[in-house]
Amino acid sequence: MTRPTRSERSGAGNRPQRPARPTGAGPTGSTGPTRGRGLAKTRTSPISTFSALGVVAVVLLAGLGYGYSTRSQDKSGVSEQSSRTLPIGSATQVCQGEIGAGSDTSTSLTAFTPAGNATTGNDGAGIQYVDGGKPFPQLKFGPPGTRSTVQGVNQFISVTDDAGLMRSVPLVLQANGASAPGFTSSEVLRSDTGVQRGMAATPCTTPSTDFWFAGVSVGTGDRDSYLYMANTDNAPATVNLTYYGQSGKIDTGSLGHDITILPKTSMEYLLSSSLGPAAQQSAVASVHVTTTEGRVAAQVLDIDKPLKSDVNTGRGMDFIPAQTPAVAAQMTQTIPGIPAPGNTLTKFDLVITATSDEPVNIDHVYWYGKSGRIELAGQTKDPGNGYTKRDSPMTIDADKTVILNMLGDDQDPTESAAVQIVGSGGSFVSGVRLVESDQKSNTQDSAYLAPTPPVGSQAIVADSNVGGNAKSTLILTSEGSKGSTVQVTTVGADGKPATDSVTIGAGSTVAYTPKATGWFTTIIQPQPGSDPVYGARTLSDLPQKGGMQFTAEDLEDARVSASVPPVAPDLSGAVTR
Repeated sequence: MTRPTRSERSGAGNRPQRPARPTGAGPTGSTGPTRGRGLAKTRTSPISTFSALGVVAVVLLAGLGYGYSTRSQDKSGVSEQSSRTLPIGSATQVCQGEIGAGSDTSTSLTAFTPAGNATTGNDGAGIQYVDGGKPFPQLKFGPPGTRSTVQGVNQFISVTDDAGLMRSVPLVLQANGASAPGFTSSEVLRSDTGVQRGMAATPCTTPSTDFWFAGVSVGTGDRDSYLYMANTDNAPATVNLTYYGQSGKIDTGSLGHDITILPKTSMEYLLSSSLGPAAQQSAVASVHVTTTEGRVAAQVLDIDKPLKSDVNTGRGMDFIPAQTPAVAAQMTQTIPGIPAPGNTLTKFDLVITATSDEPVNIDHVYWYGKSGRIELAGQTKDPGNGYTKRDSPMTIDADKTVILNMLGDDQDPTESAAVQIVGSGGSFVSGVRLVESDQKSNTQDSAYLAPTPPVGSQAIVADSNVGGNAKSTLILTSEGSKGSTVQVTTVGADGKPATDSVTIGAGSTVAYTPKATGWFTTIIQPQPGSDPVYGARTLSDLPQKGGMQFTAEDLEDARVSASVPPVAPDLSGAVTR
């Protein structure tokens, strides 16, 4: 397992340069891409496969006296006449093993399952490293309704790759039975010193075949965006990366294509390495991560590089949220969680990428603040410095990425908000980059937000913290004409839930501080009759030693149940004699 070579940078002595190699290795550094690619090259043609199956089906049906035509299933031919919604029986999530560069770096891991979700099957949960399958005894699962957490993990297990360098190994968390419905896990990375100084928080990731990441860095001078991929299955996964830059789709040649992730292994991939010698000093893109075989758990950690004047102090880090194909297909996208600017918010960038072969028209950009919804006008001045002039409406050429400076739109220093983008024409993805700064310590930290669906049933933030200078804030937006009521439940170290009610006016945003102490889990539940509710959790801290630390996490529905389709009792209920 390796990550591709990246350009030398000051203060990067803790990450030595290594040879480029865009494929994975086993947990002891043994290589295996030939095996994975061999499987890909010799895969049976779908056409020939279906042709053979078709011949077999004809013979079988002829022998049974059945014709080729089908008929609609009537009530008597279906044992379950409609889809049923049942609690899920199993949940898999992956927490990446990245750690910071400072000696004081630590990772907090938390898992939580809400109580009261009936299910069948054996209870139980397991936690182990992806590579090698070794156990992780520090984190032990408790019963539903209680927090399972471990604070201050200084070092995950490490393995040596084929370049002789050490890398951390991610964890796979498996919940079954009563522990599965609503199962949520997360990690919080913190470092007060070093080139990765800052705070980053993210939900642990469910394996899938398709991810979008908006606003990644593909430059070599200011930021590094690392893609972490883990294959928890028993078969190889083959991954392809497609980049959409500020000048259009980026031709990376063979780099970033047919990346093999062997079973039960992981990979760290520096995204700018796919551009090779063509990589610029500073460049922003959106990347589409897809698999042609298998599935992976994918996350992107973005790290701001230190300044030349202080090569030992990082300028922040955070995870860039993954977007599903369903979210990326929406022509109206809502990005909640914009914090009140106060005197600390120094950057507010909106990234929009046209992801199809036709231009995207951005017809409206709406601002949901504390006083209601307004439409943002265009920016008449030339923003420069890599930003695009925002017309109203504006057109984005096919396959291109634009960056809009939104900082001037947040004029009320006490107003938190959500941004809604309404487009037409081709499809697009969007995202927000925020930077909070502390003038006294001359430090900053970054956070990323992405469009989310409204919270339907319940969203869970597994890990938050208040106390001292730490502050956790829920930024909740109600879209519609009626307003919304949200029940917020916090569960602390004692396992006892505390409930509060939050009212949100029609078309407005509320910043709410949960009533909790120390570390806690938050459950957010819109009440019946409410308008659609969108939200995010921001977490900030200003430790005496570490300077500004800031992160954000989108609110999304916890996976509690699944729809089971109707079933026929036998073949005669599905085909005609």
